[in-house]
Amino acid sequence: MKKTLLTEAALIKLQKEYDELILKRHEISEEIKLARGFGDLSENAEYHAAREAQSHNETEILKLKEILESYELVQASTEKDAVSINSAVKIKYLDTQEVETIEIVTKIESDPLESKISNESPIGNALMGKKAGAKVEFLSPNGPVSIEILEVN
Repeated sequence: MKKTLLTEAALIKLQKEYDELILKRHEISEEIKLARGFGDLSENAEYHAAREAQSHNETEILKLKEILESYELVQASTEKDAVSINSAVKIKYLDTQEVETIEIVTKIESDPLESKISNESPIGNALMGKKAGAKVEFLSPNGPVSIEILEVN
């Protein structure tokens, strides 16, 4: 099984989320007990809604449990000038000359709307280990892309 890469912050966030879901499990169980008292289960909307919530909650618990049982903690890179997880990278798209700063993060922390790009994405994977001044090509879902690394922080 492939290990999920996590930073210390992501690990803490996932553990907190897992603990909250475990607490929610007990709340949902109480809702089911209460809804059973409303009568015929075949026509009991509250009961069906609670069972649906229970199913969703248990699925999320299993997903998080799997990650928390098989993760690899990301260590800070010793090469400060090479792109690694948690690097802020200023890049220039060579076709449009557009300049953008992105942060390379683990897939758990990725959020493209906040310019947090997964190390497993095409651009993240292509940038890993590269230094300022390097020109990188990668295949995006929209076709080939060429970029230049301007800065690595």
